[in-house]
Amino acid sequence: MKPHDALPPIDEVRWQAQELARRGDPGADPLDLRIAHALRQAPAVELPADFAVQVAARARADAIAGPDLEAWLLRALGVVFALSAAVVVAWFGRGWVAELVQVLPGGRDALGWCVLAAGCLLAERGLELLHRRTRGGHAAIG
Repeated sequence: MKPHDALPPIDEVRWQAQELARRGDPGADPLDLRIAHALRQAPAVELPADFAVQVAARARADAIAGPDLEAWLLRALGVVFALSAAVVVAWFGRGWVAELVQVLPGGRDALGWCVLAAGCLLAERGLELLHRRTRGGHAAIG
């Protein structure tokens, strides 16, 4: 099924009524005229003149203040998830390894390469986190 197949058919009478209102015809439906008028005039957005400066100052203050409660909870949740994943792999891992060896085209050799690639990815991520900690945890702003 294609995305456009799910669209309802266009009501030609309704379409013409909306077109009259869009053109500003006085004989158009008053509600359609109000909608057309509202669509033509975007609401005024009044941002302060120093909006960008305010946002940058707030970002800088947040970076200096360090991680908040939400960030700490997110990290704790990540640690809990990693530990639970390790427990599941340790518990059920042998069965998975045997099935993977049978499914992978290269057998045991392919499994070795997969483990090596996963180890490289984990090492890269670990080094990145270590590098961030030694640099102070945050990139310079501005």
